[in-house]
Amino acid sequence: MAASQNLRSQLDPVLKLLFEGAADGSWRKCVVTPSRQAAKYVPWDRLVAQPIRLSRGPAVKVVTREGARESTATVTPEQWPGRLEEALEAGPCNLDVLTSEYDWHARRTRDGRWLVTRARPSLPAPATPAAAEPPGHDRVRRHPLSSNNERVRDLFIETGLYGKNGQLLGEAAAKHRQVQHYIELLRHLPVWDRPGEVHVVDAGCGKAYLSLALCLWAELNRLPVRLTGVDSSPEVIATVQGIASRVGFANASFEAASIEQYAASPAGPVDLLLSLHACDTATDEALAAGVRLGAKAIVLVPCCHQELSDQIAAGAKAGALPASARWQPALAKGLLQHRLADVITDSLRAAALESLGYQADVLEFVSPEATARNLMIRAVATTAAASRRRDAYARYRALADEWAVAPSLERLLGPLWPPQ
Repeated sequence: MAASQNLRSQLDPVLKLLFEGAADGSWRKCVVTPSRQAAKYVPWDRLVAQPIRLSRGPAVKVVTREGARESTATVTPEQWPGRLEEALEAGPCNLDVLTSEYDWHARRTRDGRWLVTRARPSLPAPATPAAAEPPGHDRVRRHPLSSNNERVRDLFIETGLYGKNGQLLGEAAAKHRQVQHYIELLRHLPVWDRPGEVHVVDAGCGKAYLSLALCLWAELNRLPVRLTGVDSSPEVIATVQGIASRVGFANASFEAASIEQYAASPAGPVDLLLSLHACDTATDEALAAGVRLGAKAIVLVPCCHQELSDQIAAGAKAGALPASARWQPALAKGLLQHRLADVITDSLRAAALESLGYQADVLEFVSPEATARNLMIRAVATTAAASRRRDAYARYRALADEWAVAPSLERLLGPLWPPQ
């Protein structure tokens, strides 16, 4: 034991630094690289350690690499000496320790002797003294709406995501994720890049918790915004108006009207039209309203695709579907037929938007584990060439003809619809 201690006595200052400085960040990085001889005794070919801070206190992050594979673990400052000793005792190796003031470079020879040198620091000095402390490692999810903001908490309490104590309710966790993801999907729309007020219309708004969250995000980011919510139920309008008032939305108003009625006499130009889970052809009404109002962007989350499902079922029963021969295995099963009708409906909606000068994307809004109604159509107005619009309309027409369907969308768009 004494001989072994003498062989590694030069390493003592390095070990003292590594063991005692694991909690306060006296060193910034430690790398152990075994020789070929030692590699057969350890299941990795490189070990990199770094002091970090966790919510439970200081720790050491240890990353081991074997070829292209990496494994990460965290150990306490008390566990770290044993982990390092195990790595150093495997056989000949190189040990490099990097600090803000200097580097230690050590090599263990085949006879167990340590050769140690100290050199100038290879890492740049931290910008501030605080930066010399171990970096945080706990993953903090950055949400567009932070729960640290009082207005966010107030809104989430009013809309039932938080309890009166300001804490997220367990049963509302999925809806909370939905709200945050919704803002992520809409925050990069070009409507926010233009100067001036952004007018958002929520067609079929219901309780409007997603639209209110989006507009609160805009306000907190100093983006001028005005929200108009439209719903055919006066009772729903009264409820959401109360929520908006209590949370302090001065630029939010709500109208008890159908989507078509609102589109006939809008309250000014529309930048962004939203329709979230409007049932069946109400989504088509919202799409048509967005086009009629010249919305710069249209975002639809469809629901209850019944219209074309009924048309396809009737066509299949009458033997009047050109697609019947190829799609008989799907048409013979009720569930598959209904899901197929959902896909056809939203494919026609996206193609219709593109034929009318929009660029349409179809996205997954929420996890299908939460709801099967998880699709979003996000469309942005463009200056697409007439040829591209004609191509989109040709795709729309071919799909509609193959399934012998006539969506209400065509009637709702009226003269705006491309000629057949």
